[in-house]
Amino acid sequence: MPSPLFECTLGGRDVRIIATDRSDGDIHPERVPSGELATRQRSATGRKWTMVDEVHGTDVVDVTAADPWMPVVGVGDVIVTRDADLHIAVWSADCAPLFLLADDGTTVGAHAGWKGIAAGVIDVAVETVRRDGGQVRAAVLGQAIGPCCYEFGHDDLAVVAQRVHARPAEVTGRTPGGNTSLDVIAAVRSGLDHHGVALDVAGPCTGCDDRWFSHRIRGDRGRHATVASIGPESQ
Repeated sequence: MPSPLFECTLGGRDVRIIATDRSDGDIHPERVPSGELATRQRSATGRKWTMVDEVHGTDVVDVTAADPWMPVVGVGDVIVTRDADLHIAVWSADCAPLFLLADDGTTVGAHAGWKGIAAGVIDVAVETVRRDGGQVRAAVLGQAIGPCCYEFGHDDLAVVAQRVHARPAEVTGRTPGGNTSLDVIAAVRSGLDHHGVALDVAGPCTGCDDRWFSHRIRGDRGRHATVASIGPESQ
């Protein structure tokens, strides 16, 4: 089982954020049959998890313990549960998988590609935690492409910066060749800072480290997952 990126206890339940890698196999829900997908999920994390059909937007999908397991439960880029003893996941291959963990036990996963960030997915993720009175107590960013590998146009950089309430220079990086790039981690951090939320953990670069799938750098078709394992409520 992969080592956790982050562990804590919130809302009377233990939460672990776990990242699969290419050694766990492709978990792309559109290419892997549901039976094989369930087997790969159990092999990687000990049990099945639930995902959404990600489309680089901001729609929210709620998941409850009463729902029958399905590999994909709806179309959206924010998945949320308030129930204990569940696994929810964000699949990606360069985009940023962000999890927000709240004091009331709410867990929110957001698929934060640059288009989603520009559309406001970070704002939506924070608002989803707070809509019933919860407060973010931990923010965890899994593996995502770094500024070293993500050459990016100036116009799109300006759009991303505006949406995360930052100046373009604050989300701009440089590739080793000196070209302008997008710093996804800085963009996520700026978006969270606007809401008074600190980013606790940021994972490695998918482009630099071939343990991960990377669509942009290696043309990979496979996807890995960042999974929130939510334990049962303590008695």
